[in-house]
Amino acid sequence: MAPSEIFLNVILSELTRLNHSNFPWIRTNKITELKRLIQLNKTGLRNRRSPLHLSASAVVFLRQSIFFIRHPYLKATLLPAGHVEPGEMPLACAVREFREETGYQVQDQSGQLIDINLISIPANPIKDEAAHQHIDFRFTFRLASGSKSDAELPVPLLTLSQAPAEFTKYFSLITAGG
Repeated sequence: MAPSEIFLNVILSELTRLNHSNFPWIRTNKITELKRLIQLNKTGLRNRRSPLHLSASAVVFLRQSIFFIRHPYLKATLLPAGHVEPGEMPLACAVREFREETGYQVQDQSGQLIDINLISIPANPIKDEAAHQHIDFRFTFRLASGSKSDAELPVPLLTLSQAPAEFTKYFSLITAGG
């Protein structure tokens, strides 16, 4: 089996597993539609120049707060995230982006897919990027102990009452033991 076929099979298996999870925000029709989009765009999923490609986000708790970043171009508070690079899987991308953007490490083996979303990204003439969409895989991780390196972006730790509304549902994972 070709690496691209293996990649596609892993991605689709992850979505099937997510569809059978007990997360209250998961909707079968959303998963079905995202699987369809992935199949239709399978050659460009890790190509930053394609109109639809994959990204991955990290949901990481510290006590009753979640790590966020302040996105410099979008001027928004978001989860640490980024584009899935050629040869990379979404889980590895979420680990890498969290480390790069926050300076902290996560326990790689603790990663669990908890959500997936379709996100519209506006054109960015500074990076010569056209408007496009991300299929964003969202993983939760445990924070690793150890030292912190320099962060690429401002990193606020936000509580439920401070977090953007889109992300408040993830705070239920604190009480669920996630």
